Amino acid sequence: MFEKFVLRKIDAENSIINNFWESILSGDKLLKEAVVSSNLSDFTKAYIINDLYEEVDKDELQSRIEKANKLYFNYTIRPKWTLVTFLFNNFESRPPAEIIKKLKTFPFYNYYAEGINDFIKQNSQIFVTKGEISGVIDRTNKALHEKLTIDINNVKIRNFFLQVFKLKYEEDKYNLESKIPYSFIKIFLDDKSYPDLEKKFRAVKEINEEYEISLMDITKVLTDKYNVTGEAITKEKEPPLEKKAEPEKSVTPVLVSKENTKKEPGKITVKKIEPKTEVKKIPEQEKIYSEQLLQASKEEPESGKDKPVQSGSYDVKDLFNEKQLEKITDKVYNSDLINREKSFTKLNHYKTWFEASNHLKEIIKTKDVDIYNKEVISYINILNDFFQNRE
Repeated sequence: MFEKFVLRKIDAENSIINNFWESILSGDKLLKEAVVSSNLSDFTKAYIINDLYEEVDKDELQSRIEKANKLYFNYTIRPKWTLVTFLFNNFESRPPAEIIKKLKTFPFYNYYAEGINDFIKQNSQIFVTKGEISGVIDRTNKALHEKLTIDINNVKIRNFFLQVFKLKYEEDKYNLESKIPYSFIKIFLDDKSYPDLEKKFRAVKEINEEYEISLMDITKVLTDKYNVTGEAITKEKEPPLEKKAEPEKSVTPVLVSKENTKKEPGKITVKKIEPKTEVKKIPEQEKIYSEQLLQASKEEPESGKDKPVQSGSYDVKDLFNEKQLEKITDKVYNSDLINREKSFTKLNHYKTWFEASNHLKEIIKTKDVDIYNKEVISYINILNDFFQNRE
């Protein structure tokens, strides 16, 4: 079920590539110019252009389109998991410059990127940890939950689920009759840790993982307009619709606040019915493109890529070739070979990344090292990888 949404988009965007590729070969357009002016989605454009170089061939471009669309699908219905995975891969910490750069890939749910960028600016440091970014996202989700559930109404709900419905519908065709699999909604709410909202759907016996649910029914469930009576579902008189929101100028869903309104007298609320058994969860590989998402992450810098990362008595110096060592000496140790060797000796005795990172922080502080320099970032990445494998 999930696969068809992704494959359909990949096929459509590969057709776009086929259409403008001839103009690139003929020299009428540069690759970046062709991508920017094409009908590719904003998400795919952002993914391709990040680290784009003119030598990319058609096969590589189509590979990026496939990865971009898998990443897009994951980010749409499971944004926290996707962000943490994409930003950190298998690392526990990353340089802030790398985090900021990767965030530019995501053109919607901007409140996540804004929160992370603000955190980095307010907490100047050479490393950002996975736990810190998860915390920022959790706080953002808590604020979103409060805005959504205080005086909840159909406009807030429409905007809240906008991007999920856009997996299937154009924005101007997204209305109360639009339907998507309930499993999309469940994963979306689970990712945000909204058990109270997901529980409202579980109370409706008819709804299961494969159920196609409309925006109208989502609105009724979340506003307690469904009356659950055991065997059957009795729908109340449909709630009056508020004036349709104007088409949004931004792709970011905005939660519209409303003045407090009194509850309707005699309104029937949802009666909780505990299911006899838990809904069987879809296996991870079927539910989401987890492994492919990891592949969709931008490749790490070439530096050290061909070097085996081992543990034990392995010398830190052996992680780098001569050219890399020259750049490290210049950019990190101010061309001081003695200081570099002293630092390497200490690094060889450390057992954990925590110890090594504190040592690096001290060097960066005392030597006034540019933590946004690509050689410095590469050096930190390779050491991070080395110590993570050693622990």
